[in-house]
Amino acid sequence: MPISDFYLKVTTLPLLQGVSAEQILHMQERGAFRIVSIEPEEGYIIRSGQHCNMLTMLMEGSLMCISKGNEWTLEEEIHAPAVIEEEALWNRSQTYNHTYRPLTNGRLLVVDRSHTMQFLMHNEVFRMNLLTRMSSRIERQYEASISLETTDIQDKILKLIQRISYTQNWPKRLKIKMTTLAKLIDETRLNVSITLRRMQAEEMVVLTREHITFKHLPQ
Repeated sequence: MPISDFYLKVTTLPLLQGVSAEQILHMQERGAFRIVSIEPEEGYIIRSGQHCNMLTMLMEGSLMCISKGNEWTLEEEIHAPAVIEEEALWNRSQTYNHTYRPLTNGRLLVVDRSHTMQFLMHNEVFRMNLLTRMSSRIERQYEASISLETTDIQDKILKLIQRISYTQNWPKRLKIKMTTLAKLIDETRLNVSITLRRMQAEEMVVLTREHITFKHLPQ
């Protein structure tokens, strides 16, 4: 790929927006960047609990992000350009919290930890991008944790989804039994079922056996 095309593609990535062409060229010449092709037939490319020793960014294509809890599974789509759990490179365990598999053919830009620390962490623009993204994620998690109590069942369901979500992308697909959902929001199974049927009639969700697809977050 010509350096001009490579630079334009790379600097669409959230953490690399604003990084100079000279810095990108400097890293490319030293082999800091690796481009990895992905396709749906590969299955899982990253698993929850896997050790993270590289910064991974989605340049092209789409991934499914899978989160698992006690008796539930949440699926969210991630579309390029995107960064895959950059916080995993710096957290105490240095492990991924979610599982990923390709939905389409695509390409990843991979930077090994040593190159990330040697080159990128010395770049002020990269550090500011990283700080902004991680601060925004902490802020969303904090706001979800202090949400005001509500007696409205629909609000309880939506707040639960926001709390267990990793991304802000919609739709989200939740695999869960009705009894489990009712227990998580401290409601009866019947009331939860009635609420979900109403939400489906209002085209907010799609219900299938043990699956709820949340199409969007109501304004």
